[in-house]
Amino acid sequence: MKKIFLSVLAVLFCILAGAQSSKLDGALDPLKDASLLDVEINFDDGAYKYIPEEQFAKENSDWEQIKKETSERFMEGINAKLRLTKRAAVMTDKQDFTIQVDIVSVDEKGNTISNVRFLDEKGNAFAKIDNLYASGGRFGTFCNLMGDGMEETGEKIGR
Repeated sequence: MKKIFLSVLAVLFCILAGAQSSKLDGALDPLKDASLLDVEINFDDGAYKYIPEEQFAKENSDWEQIKKETSERFMEGINAKLRLTKRAAVMTDKQDFTIQVDIVSVDEKGNTISNVRFLDEKGNAFAKIDNLYASGGRFGTFCNLMGDGMEETGEKIGR
């Protein structure tokens, strides 16, 4: 019994020690005078329902529509928070600063993990957030669940 307890305790310790929190690495000072920020969302290298994007796209004929709708939900989330600071995010490639969001994974409930980079006009990262976790939805289609996760991702970045 004692060995089992110690084994379970050791496993829990390893899990907790290995867990990474999604903290901002760097400073957002360069953005202090920026009123518009570009957003780039990269879905290409992610896993969706534990399937690589390329295979998921082949198996889901509506993948392009899902990406479009969930990107819109992301923009709603980020702009809801940025409005409070008199800023806005757009998808134009014409602004000095870019928020680059790389989707790492989205599970069947829409829970989303992303890596975020804040880029200057030359494309150099001055801040980043790795493994940003956002909760998906409770019920609905995969598009709706992923949309919930993307909207929360936007809200977290907009803060």
